[in-house]
This record gives sequence, structure tokens and C-alpha cells, in this order.
Amino acid sequence: MGAHIRDTNSRDGEIEESLEEEIDGLVLDLKDPNLAVRWEAVASLVEIGAPAVPRLIETLQDRNKYVRWGAAEALGKIGDERAVAPLIRVLNDPDKDVRWKAAISLGGMQASGAVCALIRALRDEDPDVRWGAATGLGEIGDPRAVEYLLDALEEKDGPDGRDGIVFALGELGDRQAVAPLITALDDPNYEIRFEAAKALGKIGDPEAQKPLIAHLRDRSWEVRLVTAEAVVRIGGADVIESLLALLTDDASDVRRAAVEMLGEIGESRAVEPLVAVLRHDEKCRYEAAEALGKIGDARAFAPLQQVYEFCDPCVRVAVLNSLTAIRMKNRSLADLSVSGQ
Repeated sequence: MGAHIRDTNSRDGEIEESLEEEIDGLVLDLKDPNLAVRWEAVASLVEIGAPAVPRLIETLQDRNKYVRWGAAEALGKIGDERAVAPLIRVLNDPDKDVRWKAAISLGGMQASGAVCALIRALRDEDPDVRWGAATGLGEIGDPRAVEYLLDALEEKDGPDGRDGIVFALGELGDRQAVAPLITALDDPNYEIRFEAAKALGKIGDPEAQKPLIAHLRDRSWEVRLVTAEAVVRIGGADVIESLLALLTDDASDVRRAAVEMLGEIGESRAVEPLVAVLRHDEKCRYEAAEALGKIGDARAFAPLQQVYEFCDPCVRVAVLNSLTAIRMKNRSLADLSVSGQ
């Protein structure tokens, strides 16, 4: 029995020593000039998980910035609480990229103990670090951060990093942010306008609805798209008309999104405009067919049959599915069929 215990302990010791050697080898790979090698090493360390944490914490003090960066990345993905305090100290690292990665990792870990340190990092000299600190605070979700984020948003030194602040305010969902975010809809930087529209949609305050609708004409199609999503999320009497107006937008992605949202809402007023899209907008024909099926209005049956004869095979699938859905909702159409069925 005693011999068996000694053998078991010996094997356990060999396994532990082998794992330590593997971890040391992967840490060395973090110094490799090849980025792909460094990323593979990070992935392997993350897969090892908790046993790698002590060595990675030591590595946060390595002279090589790539090693410190990789260690911060791996620790953030492993998510072990032992790494929180060491990563907070890394927020003072001499290299801006390492500070940025530490902020991102603390946010990803939702490390509530890092809130004060990340608030201080909102004043970092580097805009990317400020962005990382802001988004980290948003992911952690501590309401103490709101007033500091609002102060940082008002600073006019430059646009850099402020999109992260706007994102964080949306994640925190505090209504104090609504008025500043509405102001941000007019920012010259499209990234700020984009994040402001998304944030207002997440907060969901009706006060933001009219300003958002006014920005459905934004010069950036990406901003118009997320603004439409925010308008739908908040809701209200003007939602359908706003979406219908986007069916003729210059950007096909915006038109497609408007079609899909109208289908999800299921508003009968959208049937005739969606039939027009079905007939004339090849880039959005598939989505229009699907949307009409979701609405289930009998008026769409004949136009769908007509389109079936000349549309491509992919769209035909959507048409057939929608015809079936409409027949199921309308008994008078139960005996009608379409070629191909």
C-alpha cells in the first residue's frame, strides 16, 4: 500500500513538473517576434488555465513588453481573481499598449475591485488606454463610474477614446447620460454618433426618440442603421413611418435592416411598401419575402406568386415559406398553390 502511494505521488510530481516546463516554454514563446507564435502561446496558456496563473502574474513584470502584454491577455481570458490586483498595478506600466490590455482584461473579468483604478485610468495620457478604461467600466457595470464617464465625455481635447466612454454609458444604462448622449448624436466623429445611437437604444428613454428619428438622415449609413435599431427598441407612434422611409435609403444594408424590422413588428401598413421592395429591390428581395410571410397579410400572396417565376433559387425558398405562412393565417387561401410546391 505504501509503495502504491509513493508511486502515485511520484507520477503526480512528474506531471506537475512537466506542466511547469510547458508553461515556462509558452512564456518564452511570448517573446517571439512572430505575432502568430505569440497568439498561439496565449491561447495555449488560456487552455491550461488556473495552473498557469502564478507564472503569468510573475511575467507581468518581464522586461519585454510583448511578454507583459501576452500575460495580461491570457490572465484576462482565464479570469482568475488572483490576477485582479496584479493587473491593476499594470495600469501604471510604462508601455501604453500593456496598460490598454490590462484595462481590457479587467473589464472582461468584470473585476469590481478595479473600478477605482479604471476611473483613474480615464485620465491616462494615451487615448487608447482611456478607451480601454471606459469600456472596462462599462463591462463591469458599477454605477459609481457614471459621473466620471460624463465628466470625461465633456472634455473637448479631442475625439480619441470618447467612443469608449459613450459605449460604457450605454452599458451602464443610467438616465443621467441621456441628454449628453443626445448631444453626442451631432458629434463630427461618426464613431461617436454611432455609439451614441446604440447607447440611447440600450437606455431606452422615450426622450431620445425624436432626436434619434431626426438622425435617420445621418450622412453615415452605419449610423443610420444603428439609429433605426435604437428607434425600434425605444418604440412609439412614429416607428413604422420612420422605418418605411428607410426602404428607399441609398445603402442596401439600411434598407435590408428596415425590411427585417418591419417584418418582426408585423405591421399591416408595411405590406404594400414591402411588396414594392419585393418587386423592385433585388438586394433586399429575400428579406422582403421573409418579412411578408411574418406579417401574413393576404394582400402579399399574389405578388409573392408573381415574383416566384423570375427570382433566383435562394429567394424562391423564402417565397415558398412565406406563401405557406400566409395560407396558414388566411383560410380563404388554403387551396391556392404556387408552381414548385
